[in-house]
Amino acid sequence: MRFAPDKDFSSYTIRSYQAGQVNLILPATEEDTAGRINELTLTRSFIISPKQLVQDWTPQNIAELTEEDLRIVIDWNPELVLLGTGERIEFPPPAITQSLYTKGIGVEVMDTAAACRTYNVLMYEQREVVAALMVG
Repeated sequence: MRFAPDKDFSSYTIRSYQAGQVNLILPATEEDTAGRINELTLTRSFIISPKQLVQDWTPQNIAELTEEDLRIVIDWNPELVLLGTGERIEFPPPAITQSLYTKGIGVEVMDTAAACRTYNVLMYEQREVVAALMVG
């Protein structure tokens, strides 16, 4: 599935998703020439916000997710976390996400395709959003 994002080359943007793969548009740097788009394809779980990216996030499926895996998300202090759980929605045990709620951070669990779409919409609205995405 391909997305048609607005042209914000200063943030991490999700360009497309298909099972097992997410394509990102990386923020432009001062060295980039006009019109050049830097892309990255990820095939493992990752965490993304408009200004930060963690590749190779440890849990590859919901059964592997621990409260400790979400610690980095808490450190980024978003208003909302989108948890993409792969090709279908799988809810983690409530104890795993409790630390997010305790800090006043909302959590939405959805399949990864929906999380990718939602991330782009919220990012363009300049919301403080983080997506923790399981790609497999």
